[in-house]
Amino acid sequence: MEKIRWGMIGCGSVTEQKSGPGFYKADGSRLVAVMSRTKEKAEDWARRHHVERAYDNAEMLLDDPQVDAVYVATHPDTHCHYTLMAAERGKPVYCEKPMGRTWEESHRMVTFCKEQGVPLFSAYYRRALPKYQLIQELVEGGTYGPVRAFHIFMGQAIRDEDRIQGGTWRVRPDISGGGMFHDVGSHSLDLVDWIIGPITKAQGTGMNQSGVYDADDVVSGHFTVDGGIVGTGLWVFNTARDEDLTTIYLEKGKIEFSVGDIAAPITITTRNKQESIAAPDPPPHVAQPLIQTVVDELLGRGTCPSTGESGQRTDWVIEQILSGR
Repeated sequence: MEKIRWGMIGCGSVTEQKSGPGFYKADGSRLVAVMSRTKEKAEDWARRHHVERAYDNAEMLLDDPQVDAVYVATHPDTHCHYTLMAAERGKPVYCEKPMGRTWEESHRMVTFCKEQGVPLFSAYYRRALPKYQLIQELVEGGTYGPVRAFHIFMGQAIRDEDRIQGGTWRVRPDISGGGMFHDVGSHSLDLVDWIIGPITKAQGTGMNQSGVYDADDVVSGHFTVDGGIVGTGLWVFNTARDEDLTTIYLEKGKIEFSVGDIAAPITITTRNKQESIAAPDPPPHVAQPLIQTVVDELLGRGTCPSTGESGQRTDWVIEQILSGR
């Protein structure tokens, strides 16, 4: 096989710039079919992106013999459903994050894909971006000594659209599994898993302070990473403005960076100096580098760093934190 032919389920906003074009621009990859429950929406997406076929039925896309692998780009409430459908047909899956609304859904996805012998990948695309790869190299390189601890802070103002009739799908627990913590906070936990190591213990609490929508808008947690590294986190989604800073404390210094702003610089502070390292320019389609690693793995020429198992671990941490609600 020289190319992976993709079918995409879901034609929402995430597919327009972040991810969708990556499937027809990555080397060894083609996007041959898209699906939306609204046929006109699927046809419009396909026409604008020069994709051959558009469906309004997921089974038709999954049964298309020209589709080798599937990108699940729907809301989290259908991730498990479509992943199992694809795996049942023996087709690899690249699934948007968070993988499931709960750890149980993620576990079911991972277990079933393993049983079917089907690769499952999670869409935590920061693992393949040069900025975060550089941070990983700085941590693993040893110049600043071993990691001692870490702290995550993420704050966001309430969006205007989330103030109307219960908010968008992101702040509706029945659809997203929770709120903004699940949607964007999960990226910070995934980066800890990748850069520092898997979190083996987690506790915390979530609450709704503002009452604007049903989901938690403030979450706090503390963690232990495999090897005895400790960490804390605070996610505040009802504050005045958007800001975030993750700090990794090492024996000989600290590394600070933004999770949300992929173009923001990295700051390194040691006993004697502080320096700012410019982040490499992000690609036009931020998910394309990770999509490339998925394609390379499916073609037998590489490995993807964001798997179903790693996505499942992040869902487990989220659940452990919120169990103290």
